[in-house]
Amino acid sequence: MDDVKKSNISFDIVPITDNDKQIVQNSLKKYYLRDEPLSASVGFLEEEESIIRFEKACAGIIKHGVSFMAISAETGEMMGASLNMTVCRSDGIKQYGDENKSSKLNDILILLDKAERETDVFGKYPNVDRMMDLKIITVNEEYRGLGICKALINKSKELALELGYQMMYVQCASHFTAKAVESCGFQCIYSLCYSDYVNKQGEVVFKTQPPHTFLKIHVLLL
Repeated sequence: MDDVKKSNISFDIVPITDNDKQIVQNSLKKYYLRDEPLSASVGFLEEEESIIRFEKACAGIIKHGVSFMAISAETGEMMGASLNMTVCRSDGIKQYGDENKSSKLNDILILLDKAERETDVFGKYPNVDRMMDLKIITVNEEYRGLGICKALINKSKELALELGYQMMYVQCASHFTAKAVESCGFQCIYSLCYSDYVNKQGEVVFKTQPPHTFLKIHVLLL
């Protein structure tokens, strides 16, 4: 899509409901799983079991009722989404990966679990009891560069403030996602270089493509 056409595109940010589940899942498979650095590096789309588990996880996030999507004002097409969930101190640290199982999704979840444990966000911020976790932020390829990502983050922030959350939290596997949240005032509190993350055999697990060289965790106090 050329720059002239892009400049004429308008969009609305609207809540994602359970009725939107299939639309969101289809878009995530088409764009997010193809482009997201970790899933791309392990060939996530080649493993049906991981795709099914991913879709179930997305459906569970949507049920929290705090997610948003960008919709084209002209066509009604979904252009991007921020899948968010509520996390409370009382929930404790949950483990999503299973080291005893072998799958592409598990490889990713084990890394994200490690980052979450090492960050210990509730230990680091004793006055925070409830936060919004931006689990997935994605914009469809042809609509990037329109400010959709920032609009999704800002809309999520509005709801977080309205609901009395004390923090927003996001794990950024992508260099571009990290830049987007930083432009919205988020602070990086954790960083892990992918080339330093190895398996028991000393092999690098995620051979991501530049500029995606770090997994970062960012927070925004509200």
